[in-house]
Amino acid sequence: MPRPRRLITVFFLPVLLLVSAVSVAQEFRPLSDRAMRVWDTRHGLPHNSINHISQDHQGYLWIATWQGPVRFNGRKFEVFNDETQLPDPGALFVAQNPYNNTVVATGARGGVSHFHPAPAGGEWQAQPRVFDRVDFALFTTSNCTWYATITTGVVRECDGERTQFTLTEGLPSNSILSLAQDANGRVWAATDRGPAYFDSELEAFQTVQGLPQGYNFGIISDATSKALWLSIDTRVYQLDVDDFSYQLWPVEYPSTVTELYQAPDGEIWVGTHEHGLTRLDSKQPDMTSVANGLPNNHILSIFVDRENTMWVGTHRGLTQFREAPFHSHRKEDGLGYDYVRALYQLQDDTILVGGLGGIKRIENEAILPFDTSSSVANESILTFAQSTDGLLYIGTFTNGLYVLRDGEQIAHYNETNGFPGNDIRSVLLANDGYLYAATSRGVLRTKRLGNGELSPPDYIGTAQGLPDEIIYAIQQGLAGDIWIGSMRGLSVLTENGVQRIDLSDTTDAEFMFGFHESDQHLYVASDRGLVLFNKQTEQWQVFDEDNGLPFVKFFDVARDQQGNLWLATGRGLYFIAAEDFERAIYDDNPATPLDYTFYESFHGLASAQINTGGPPMLVDNAGELWFATSQGVGHYLPNNVNSLANNPPQPVIERVYADNTPIKPEVYLDAATGRVEFSFAGLGFHHPESINYRVQLAGYDESWVVPREGQLSVAYTELPPGAYIFQVQTAYPNGQWSDSATFAFHKLPTLWQRPVTWLALALVSVLLVIAIIRLRSYRLKRSKERLQDLVREQTKSLEQLANQDSLTLLANRRAFDEFLREKVARTTGDELGLILLDLDYFKEVNDRYLHTTGDKVLKRVAQLINATARESDMVARWGGEEFAILLSHTEKQQLTAICERMRRALEQADLHSLVSDLVVTGSFGAALHEPNETAASLLRRADKALYKAKSLGRNRTEVAPGTQ
Repeated sequence: MPRPRRLITVFFLPVLLLVSAVSVAQEFRPLSDRAMRVWDTRHGLPHNSINHISQDHQGYLWIATWQGPVRFNGRKFEVFNDETQLPDPGALFVAQNPYNNTVVATGARGGVSHFHPAPAGGEWQAQPRVFDRVDFALFTTSNCTWYATITTGVVRECDGERTQFTLTEGLPSNSILSLAQDANGRVWAATDRGPAYFDSELEAFQTVQGLPQGYNFGIISDATSKALWLSIDTRVYQLDVDDFSYQLWPVEYPSTVTELYQAPDGEIWVGTHEHGLTRLDSKQPDMTSVANGLPNNHILSIFVDRENTMWVGTHRGLTQFREAPFHSHRKEDGLGYDYVRALYQLQDDTILVGGLGGIKRIENEAILPFDTSSSVANESILTFAQSTDGLLYIGTFTNGLYVLRDGEQIAHYNETNGFPGNDIRSVLLANDGYLYAATSRGVLRTKRLGNGELSPPDYIGTAQGLPDEIIYAIQQGLAGDIWIGSMRGLSVLTENGVQRIDLSDTTDAEFMFGFHESDQHLYVASDRGLVLFNKQTEQWQVFDEDNGLPFVKFFDVARDQQGNLWLATGRGLYFIAAEDFERAIYDDNPATPLDYTFYESFHGLASAQINTGGPPMLVDNAGELWFATSQGVGHYLPNNVNSLANNPPQPVIERVYADNTPIKPEVYLDAATGRVEFSFAGLGFHHPESINYRVQLAGYDESWVVPREGQLSVAYTELPPGAYIFQVQTAYPNGQWSDSATFAFHKLPTLWQRPVTWLALALVSVLLVIAIIRLRSYRLKRSKERLQDLVREQTKSLEQLANQDSLTLLANRRAFDEFLREKVARTTGDELGLILLDLDYFKEVNDRYLHTTGDKVLKRVAQLINATARESDMVARWGGEEFAILLSHTEKQQLTAICERMRRALEQADLHSLVSDLVVTGSFGAALHEPNETAASLLRRADKALYKAKSLGRNRTEVAPGTQ
């Protein structure tokens, strides 16, 4: 063993190494600059003691607790208990073996179990027990693992064979607290009596001479050098692994160091037993503890994941520190109070903060006191304003207005010296030399006389035209007019006095909380949405629930240097990109949906409640945004947003179920499978609640499908047979999409859907068709004669139907005309008479009583005519409401008598069963056939007689005169 350097060399020799470490430490950002979040048993953890933290190759976070190992996907803790097959559920260590991707968990009774991850699942496999409680496992090669036990030394397992090393083999103690491997491949054991290293030639452990014997919880190999970092009790040592020289770190920690951890970026973190944690630095430690929001000061574990998120395990839960879109400067960070109402940037670029606990300054992210001897330092602050000559005006909640210069009070105005209305909600230093202030008694107006003095004020209230006197906001427009927002509406003060703005046609908003103005628009934050005035069109419009905004009570509105819109609510912040809002402004549809990002507490704000104030939002000279919240000052950090946008979370498919039974990839599902369900997650831990998802089942979905917000599973039912690939992608808000996580499977067809079945069915069908054709031919042959007979009979019936009117069952015109021609051609002296009957005004019957009633009337008329005519006469329906009667062996007197008999029968017909008050009459035209007269001539003469009867008043008979 090389000879160790004497302890005195600690203080003089390795100066360069110390200076290097200090220079790195000076670049470290404090934890107070990061967003903090805590999980405990209320959020799904089985136990609040977080013994160890790690991350596997998929991106899952693994946590060892006293109630078993836990896998965390950012949204849900999956607890493994009995399935691990550990003899005791308590897990002290859980991490992935980098050589085979197996997750190894060790337990309180010497249990060791391996988790073999698999797509959409995984399984545990118990290993033989180690002698005693195992607090740590070290993976040195692909076939060797070392275990640290609490009372029985170190156990080495290589190729399944175990060797135990105890005091006999050189260990200073059998209580092993941790293990590490140095840059030379040497294994180190940290014990409760100092460290020891394993000499492979001697097959025994050796100690380093000169190091104290104390609790060595922390031991890590520096990834940036060949140093080994050791914690012994309250001190940290840096040891050269080549010659075993060491140096004492110049800082002593306030309690025993329980954890050393080096992050991927080289930062080294120190966890203590009673005082929280800090980074390794040559300066006095700046401890992050319960005073800064940590749930417990005993640090059990520290880990930094792939997204540079830092995780800290304590006895009261799991704590996360991350670079979030927002950072909050809180009471614990030095603000001294939580409830902030006002933000203002002074001429020296310092951010002034006002709230329930007075005034603070923020400079370069540091919270500094506001140097003043004035009592305003202890007031409840509502607003700030600074004049060009450096005077600072401070409005308070209950004690009026203060005027300061360089921290020295110049004046104080309240009810005792003529300034009624002690709550000064907003201060405007107008171009006309007046100071205007928003109060609960209206708008205070006073002349600025110089050196902080103000003239006796007057108040603009309801008597001057304001809708009420509780004023929330006041701002001077670019044109010089002064806009006033109150509890009962919006007003503008011009040289002509107060003008109330009527918004009733646009919105029912009343509370007007804040203003912002650009060259083209005036923006007003109200209790019913964002009210916008277009200066070019002089039109008002509102953006609210109709545009898809779930929360529309806005306390302030601001635009950053890129023109993006920010809206403050009591539940978080809206961000609307400039181009999206411009598109919505000039869209003719007032309900155009607005694309937005909504920031809540899990994005880094200690509280998502943005307060009212004067004002609660600030865009500073550098373009950065600040927000007054109920738990400190929120600060927007766009660089953190951009870094996340380009690094999407890794998607995983956690479980796949077919009819509630878990399945593995490439499975062939039975044809009867009805439902296939996929559960998935995005393994991102910055703000997992805002991760966006899209899914697609290739072979079924034509495009990507976006699940509902918060939905981490989708199901498909009654899928047709075929091959499918389910894929899911993830992205942070406004970020790029990840590569796909996929799951392939097949669904078998039913017996009737298989090609073999189709072929068999086709053959059977062909044979069946042939049989049917033959049978058909036989039957056709047998029935041919019968069909021919039937055709002949049907032909007769069809001929009869062709000559019959379907409604009245009388002969139709075709049959009548043919019969008339034959009768005229065959007449040898028998006189023929022709009667044409047209029902009077029958169109009115159809129009008044509809055609269904008209058809019934025609049928009744046909029956009357047929009953009145002689048996030898032929009666036909000649068209619509016209009828024709051909009479044989008749003369003029007989012809006239028959016409009159028919006419009176019609006139006296009882049609009460059809229509109660209906009377039908007819006009008759008749003609006697003359020798050698053609049928056409006879028809013309009868038709002229009918026309004459109709022209002479209808309901009469006219007989055509002879032609000779």
